Amino acid sequence: MSATADSRRARARRRAEDPAPTSWPPVTEVPAAAAPDPVPLAAPRPAGAVAWVGVVLALVALGLAVVLMHDGLVALRVLDGGSWVLSAADAVGDIRPTWEVALIGVLVGLVGLRLVVIALRRRRRPGLPLAAGGGQYLLGQDVARLASGAAAQVDGVLEVTSTWGRRAVTVRATTDGGPGLEGLIRAAVSERLSALAKAPRVVVRTRRSTDPGGVR
Repeated sequence: MSATADSRRARARRRAEDPAPTSWPPVTEVPAAAAPDPVPLAAPRPAGAVAWVGVVLALVALGLAVVLMHDGLVALRVLDGGSWVLSAADAVGDIRPTWEVALIGVLVGLVGLRLVVIALRRRRRPGLPLAAGGGQYLLGQDVARLASGAAAQVDGVLEVTSTWGRRAVTVRATTDGGPGLEGLIRAAVSERLSALAKAPRVVVRTRRSTDPGGVR
C-alpha cells in the first residue's frame, strides 16, 4: 500500500515539474492598436467679401427677367399694353458720345475694379482656436462677449461694451470712478481670454459715470 502511495506522489511531483504544454504553432500576442488621434474640426470660414454683391446681382437679374417676361407676353398678345424695353429706350432718347456718357463709363469701370479688389482681398477668419486644441474655435463676437462678461464682474463697473479686432479686444467701460479700475478690468479680461491659443491684446478705455446714483 505504501509503495502505491509513493508511486502516486512521484507521478504527481513529475507532472508539477514538467512545463505546461504549449500549442503549435506558437501564438504571438498582437499589440492593441493605438487609438487614432482625433481629427481637428475645420476652422469656421467667413462669408465671402462680396456676398452682398451677389444679393444685388440676383435682384437685378430677377427684375430683368420680369421685364423680359412681360415684353414676351405682350409680343404674344397675352397681355395688353406696350413693351417696357421700348418705352425705356424712348424715355432715354437719342444717346450720343458726350462727356456725361464718358463720366458714367468711368464711374462704372471704377465700381467694377473695386468689386474685383474686394473679391481678391484676403478674407478675415473669425475663428480663434482654443488652447485646449481638438479643433475648438471661438468666433470673434464670442470673444467680445467673454471680454464684456469678465469686465462686468469687476466691482465699480456700471456698463461695458467690447469690440473685437484683428489684434486686440477693446473694452469700453463706464465706472463709478474708483481707483485702479482700468488695471483690474484688464487683468480680469486677460485671465478670461487666456483660454485662447493666442490671446489678443486687451485695450481698456474707461470713463466715469455722470449719474450720481450709478454706484455698484
